[in-house]
Amino acid sequence: MGDTVLRIEKLTNGYEVEICEPKIMEANRKPKSTYEDPWKSYVFTTAEEVKAFVGEHLDSLTPPPEADEEYAQAFKQASTEDE
Repeated sequence: MGDTVLRIEKLTNGYEVEICEPKIMEANRKPKSTYEDPWKSYVFTTAEEVKAFVGEHLDSLTPPPEADEEYAQAFKQASTEDE
């Protein structure tokens, strides 16, 4: 993953755009929150729709946490659920 914040896949009938939702990543960092996969998919039929969507969201996207940080967050969450 690294610094990937957006993925675009060409489909036979359009495009699939995946973005790492900043609001979900922020919620995942809270100790008592339930983890949710921050990668969300959106489907578009035209390149113009993809360009508009990317243009609207690109500045707000940040890379997802590294695997060890995600593990640490999940571990912290699981250990506080027992309390």
